[in-house]
Amino acid sequence: MKSRAALVVTSIVFASNLRAQANVLPQRLSPDVRATIERLMDSVRTAGLPTAPLADKAAEGVLKGADDQRILVAVRMLTRELGEARTILGSAGDPALLSAMASALHAGAAPGELRRMARPSGNPPDSHTLATALVTLVDLVAKRIPPLSATNAVNELLRRRATDDQFVVLRSEVEQDIRGGVEPEAALTKRIRAHVELLETVPLSGRTIKPPPPPL
Repeated sequence: MKSRAALVVTSIVFASNLRAQANVLPQRLSPDVRATIERLMDSVRTAGLPTAPLADKAAEGVLKGADDQRILVAVRMLTRELGEARTILGSAGDPALLSAMASALHAGAAPGELRRMARPSGNPPDSHTLATALVTLVDLVAKRIPPLSATNAVNELLRRRATDDQFVVLRSEVEQDIRGGVEPEAALTKRIRAHVELLETVPLSGRTIKPPPPPL
């Protein structure tokens, strides 16, 4: 059964592919801003990068009530982040992985740390697991955990060949601890320690971890 993270990433890719095929931008945009974003999308497409995230970003801005200039700034920033994500990964790669890497950059993760995560000296993680790890990193930062702490924690699990489900469980555990009054970074430290101990003692084939029960 697919993990929640896998389902989220799959949904994002599916929705993005549909948007890319239709090349849809929100109707509310002014003609000038629409034309500028369309030129950005053409440049991104020529570079071999997915255009769907740009259309999605514009739609997100409209949904949140942002004005056209703020939307344009956000789309331009995402364009740069997608280019930087491709540089880190070394190729255009999977659209979901590119988007996840761009999101990690936007969350404040250092490019050098992300490069070490994606292209370690040993065996690199598969693209699906790396995307799940990056989604986890962004989620941890959103929980007010410093980007470097979140990056180090996620990389610690990646280096020990953690499964997709373990990243999903980590996010659930940290969220539960925070709701229980634990400081975000302390919650992460506690949970990472437990996961590392598990990864060092349980063979890869025997790793089955269930999410913690919801808080009362």
